[in-house]
Amino acid sequence: MLFFKKILKEPEPDLGPDPAEAPPAVERRSRQRFPVHPESHLKAVLSFIGRDDTGTPMSHSRAGWNWKGRVLDCSEQGVRLQMGPIVKAAVGDEGELILELEDCHLKVPCHIVNLGEGPAGIILGLQHDITEATALAAYGQILEVVALGSTLRRKFKRNRPDESGYLIEQYASDRPARLSVWRFKEDAAVAAFEFLLKDSLVRGSQGHAINYLAGADGTAETTPAQAAEIQRLFRWVVPNMSASVPADVRKFLLDFAG
Repeated sequence: MLFFKKILKEPEPDLGPDPAEAPPAVERRSRQRFPVHPESHLKAVLSFIGRDDTGTPMSHSRAGWNWKGRVLDCSEQGVRLQMGPIVKAAVGDEGELILELEDCHLKVPCHIVNLGEGPAGIILGLQHDITEATALAAYGQILEVVALGSTLRRKFKRNRPDESGYLIEQYASDRPARLSVWRFKEDAAVAAFEFLLKDSLVRGSQGHAINYLAGADGTAETTPAQAAEIQRLFRWVVPNMSASVPADVRKFLLDFAG
């Protein structure tokens, strides 16, 4: 099932080598990983057969073996997952990663391609084994949700008011994402924003209702179903914005995102 049917229509992602396999540094840079903020709505459960301290599988079936984890980052080919210290696994182990965004779920067949250690336990490099087209498209939409916010970087910040009388700053990335922010000149508090998310616009200002608009310029007609999907996209993207976006801007957008 796709997370978005009216927006985020993309060609199928590439199924090339996964960066989690730790190839040489030059190859690793060719595949971008997108970080997932701890406050992101994206949750994960990994279903696989755990191992005991000797490395022996503890069952012949994955039934009931579900382990909660936190997605650290994701790429076109897989994710890095933080698991608790009691989890035992081995490279090559197969499983099913269940990705959750609120009430939406996607089951991703996968296998472990590398193991590492983190301060809270082990870190699994998972490569997905998706073969079904709809599931592959749904995974691509999750990747886009993560990427649209996490890749934002400050493009400019004006120290003098523009012709509207506000201070303006902008954050953008090499993806179709651009966040423009207007501040009051008196105290530099956030007054309004405009967030371009691919072919959709979200606009909000202090004391006014938020607007969800279709088209990169916000002039296309928006159906109720499309507006609902733009609202969902905005709500999922905002908690995963990059650290380049100031805390007060983040809070302002979170208040609108709910």
